[in-house]
Amino acid sequence: MAKEKVEAQLKDLEQLGTISKEELNRFVEEAQQRAQQETDALDARIKEKVSEAAKELGLATKEDIAEIKALLLSRNA
Repeated sequence: MAKEKVEAQLKDLEQLGTISKEELNRFVEEAQQRAQQETDALDARIKEKVSEAAKELGLATKEDIAEIKALLLSRNA
């Protein structure tokens, strides 16, 4: 929603002649890059917190399960 509002305001400025098409495109591109960086940082932080919570709860990881599976398979062989 905010993206559309910003783009609309920038297009208004372009029509008024206070901003060029190149400046408009550059601004939008930079804003999209910043948004992607912030999204990536947030994703990394969420993964970190989920991992911490899993450790605190004592949940088995994929690696733990794979190790147990390998032990069970070696004993049955």
